[in-house]
Amino acid sequence: MNISIICLDAEFADNEELLELSLFGLDGKEIYHCYYRPEMIDDWRTDIHHITPEMVADKQPFSEVKGEVQRLLDEAYALTGFAVDNDLRVLTRSGISGLDDKRVIDVKDMYWYQKGRAEEMSPFAVPSLIVCANALGLDFSEATAHSASADTEATLKCFNLLLNSYIEGKGKSDAAEEDVDAFINEINDARALFVQDSARGYVKVGKYKEYHKVYFGKSSDSGERTLLFEVEVADRYKAEYELRKLLKKKEVPGKHNLYKLTLKQLDDIRRYKNEYNAEDSAWCKKILRNLSRLTL
Repeated sequence: MNISIICLDAEFADNEELLELSLFGLDGKEIYHCYYRPEMIDDWRTDIHHITPEMVADKQPFSEVKGEVQRLLDEAYALTGFAVDNDLRVLTRSGISGLDDKRVIDVKDMYWYQKGRAEEMSPFAVPSLIVCANALGLDFSEATAHSASADTEATLKCFNLLLNSYIEGKGKSDAAEEDVDAFINEINDARALFVQDSARGYVKVGKYKEYHKVYFGKSSDSGERTLLFEVEVADRYKAEYELRKLLKKKEVPGKHNLYKLTLKQLDDIRRYKNEYNAEDSAWCKKILRNLSRLTL
């Protein structure tokens, strides 16, 4: 497999200051490893990565040696890692440029696409690297995890197993750059479809004493005794945001989900429809999540 892909893992403190970085090539050889002395730190998180202040006391800060890392990442065709967005975010904050323009294929997403979907797993509920590695037949445990080198090596082995499985499914024996691009695109398309399907649901209106209960969910409540009617929608998050805004003045004070609705307002809900848009849906979901925190 003659593709310039770098597998990476970073360990960092609670303030996301880099403490350790490991880079592996596809041939399984570590091409870069270094510890760094933090310049500002709140919590070392030693219980996670086992890096102590004494281990890095004589090391240079990342800001003084980042040039070599920048060069290696610039030369790579693509980058991979496990939950690699976290590592790339920290590297960007630490002064590495150009990462937003890189091809990135996350082993966590690869595992979901190749293995998790068959188990009806959410792409947002993929288990840890240890669990994924063991499920793929690798011997990787808590005893060896959470050093950058060990995690990167295990991640690379998972990457190769999952990429080879994908390639074999296409009737090929070796991967080329266009195969990696195709894999990335298929994963992104599958995630987008999963998110869109997850957004589908129902607006439900029920009766509670002298009030109307308006609530939202993924599945139908058909047959529920107190249900007056329900409306299927393409995006339940957008529906909840728009209808709560529309009905706000009719909400019973201190009674979440309960409203005093007129016949016209009930008819407006019956006629309600929407269309799915990924950006709008994500925005509405974020707003609703923040509002729910405020009401706790």
